Amino acid sequence: MEIVEAIDIHKSYVLGEVTVDAVRGIDLVVRKGELLSIIGPSGSGKSTLLTMLGAIETPTRGRILLEGTDYASLNDDQRTLLRRRRIGFIFQAFNLIPTLTALENVALPLELDGVAESEAHARANEMLAMVDLSDRTDHLPSMMSGGEQQRVAVARALVIKPALVLADEPTGNLDSVASNQVMSLLRDLVSNQQQTVVMVTHDLDVAALADRVIRMLDGHVVNDEVPGGQHWLTAAGQQSQ
Repeated sequence: MEIVEAIDIHKSYVLGEVTVDAVRGIDLVVRKGELLSIIGPSGSGKSTLLTMLGAIETPTRGRILLEGTDYASLNDDQRTLLRRRRIGFIFQAFNLIPTLTALENVALPLELDGVAESEAHARANEMLAMVDLSDRTDHLPSMMSGGEQQRVAVARALVIKPALVLADEPTGNLDSVASNQVMSLLRDLVSNQQQTVVMVTHDLDVAALADRVIRMLDGHVVNDEVPGGQHWLTAAGQQSQ
């Protein structure tokens, strides 16, 4: 089942008298229960692609569909509801609200969508238990390690039961132990719960845990394959340069 499909998408920015082509004609399909990694050097268009898949930015040209819904058919309010209800976001900097507890941070997306506080907190408790943080529900972000904060962010992304999770450098601020914990969690969500995840990363070890890896360069997809084998090694070598 196709969760998200991008059809010949382009994104250009006008900076004064200069036009920058950040994404140049990408076709992409992501299926249910797939973990897709996007790698590439800085400026290759990775983050721009992710923001368009997340309905944060609109393509200059082309179409993006989530569960068959064309983003172009939605007005601003409808796109906001789509993001709130069907797309979970995980950021490198965690983006937790510092004055809210772990429980309150996870419950917040539900409460913003009109879910009663009691139900929102019950679902948030379930998500925190799933990421093994039941003993941190009343902790503020400042009282938790980076790995714990990112697991709270994962729980927050999942509490809405999204069709798609978008992760932008989810291990970028973590040490190796915390990174392994977060990636083990994401890998389990995909393999055992059929969650769909698209992840941008610079870490080739993290990328290699995906079902597919696409490599971007100058706004184009130049490789799209399963990790392993000579082609993957060649692409990884180019990425690390």
